[in-house]
Amino acid sequence: MTAVLLTDDLMTASRVEGAARRAGVTLVTCSDAAGVATRCNEQQVDRLIVDLSSGSGDVATIIERLSAASARRPLMIAFGPHVHEKLLTAAAEAGCEQVVSRGQFFAELDTMFARLANAAAGPVPRDHDASPDG
Repeated sequence: MTAVLLTDDLMTASRVEGAARRAGVTLVTCSDAAGVATRCNEQQVDRLIVDLSSGSGDVATIIERLSAASARRPLMIAFGPHVHEKLLTAAAEAGCEQVVSRGQFFAELDTMFARLANAAAGPVPRDHDASPDG
């Protein structure tokens, strides 16, 4: 399972990388939309995480570049300061599947990557029949 983080903030990148590592998810960090489009074209990316407070461009431009670069667009998660309502709304309107405040994103970071890792692992195999009659 691979995720790409779009941010130019080293502290954000460090926190997200730590959570990805704990969950066993491969994370690539890019500082601009062109890098994200290239990465998504080179390999299968399952999640794109966009830091809306970074100076890396608007989400509509990112989605447009991804659509041009790759036949398969990854699920997009965008986060930003809760006081920037217009930015959060614009991300949702541009097509991000999940848009959350920065605080909510960091509060749910480990859970998000654990779910991502579990989705990659597929369904848990079941024993045929654990009943005594079995």
